[in-house]
Parts: sequence; structure tokens; C-alpha cells
Amino acid sequence: MKIPKNCLLGFACLILALQTRAQLRLPVTNNDLRNNLEKVIADFPNALNSIRGDVVANNPQTIEYATLLQFEGAEENTITQYISNKPVYSWQAIVLTTEDFEEASKKYKWLYNQLKVMTIKIEDGYSFNLNGEYEAPTDTKKFSTSTFRLTPASTHLPKLKIEAGLQFYFPEWKVTLTVYQKEREDNEKGDVIDE
Repeated sequence: MKIPKNCLLGFACLILALQTRAQLRLPVTNNDLRNNLEKVIADFPNALNSIRGDVVANNPQTIEYATLLQFEGAEENTITQYISNKPVYSWQAIVLTTEDFEEASKKYKWLYNQLKVMTIKIEDGYSFNLNGEYEAPTDTKKFSTSTFRLTPASTHLPKLKIEAGLQFYFPEWKVTLTVYQKEREDNEKGDVIDE
């Protein structure tokens, strides 16, 4: 029995493709990071009530809270309430603190890459990807921030932002993950108050 050359060629291509696929490594999202980020985003419409712990600091313009979130990938995570007519909240996790710029920039890039491939699913059946541009750090610049937004845009969280940040606080670099909802975009006018 003779096997046609086309069949042999097709079979060889199939075997090659299967081996290549087995060796191809797709980006894998850190589950703890994704799970905690999903909890934070899902709780934003509720002013972060289900993850907000005790008051840690009370300042004239902000109130800082501990969180009830068990985030193993972070050194600490907190919630900040900004005092205004309508309270505005943010959540921040410190992912790494180090004096080594190279170590900090690698962790910042890792965090950016994790967010870039992440799909966020919240209870209401919504599923989002994160869309943002990488801002490359340099040791001469004191901070770098890569800001993400939810895509497709969420109707109940239209101004929600997620940031991977690298900032220098003498003598250390801190890599942070922040979730916040902007009160208004930079090009939006604020409310006019009649006096």
C-alpha cells in the first residue's frame, strides 16, 4: 500500500505543529493577583465596604483603612477614602519594596505583563480585559506609571482605573498596584457651585 506524498506531508506538519504547541508557553496570570483584583473591582460600587477594615489613620483630607483582603503577593494593602461632597475611594497594594532599581523595574514589568493578559470576571457576569500602555522606568526618573482601563467599558464603573506603579521613596523603590475611580477626567469640567 502506497501512501500519497500529500498525506505524509500533512501528517508531518501535524506532528510538528503539536510539538511546537506543546513547547509554546503562553502567559499565565497569577491567580492570587487576579482573584484579589476581582474582589476589589467588584466591591467598588459598594464603596469597598466588604473589604474595608478598621481605620488606620484619620487625616484632614483622607481616611486610611486596613483591608480584610488576604493578598499573599503584597507586602501590605490599604484603602483610602478622600474627603469630599461624595466620598471617593482607592485601594493600593505594595507589591515590592527594595533599594535595588533593577529588581524593582523587573517586578514592575512583571506586574504590567500580568495585568496586560488578565481577564477580570465579577459576580454580575461581566468579563473585562485590561487595556493600558507600558511606561518604561529609568533610575533617573522618580516614578513610572502604567494605567489600565476596563475593556469593554463598564457602565457602572466607567472611570475605574488600575495602575501598576514604580516610585522612589528615598532610599527605596516601591512597586504598587492601585485601583481607583476618577471623580472626573482631566478634560471634564467640575461642578459649579453657586454662592
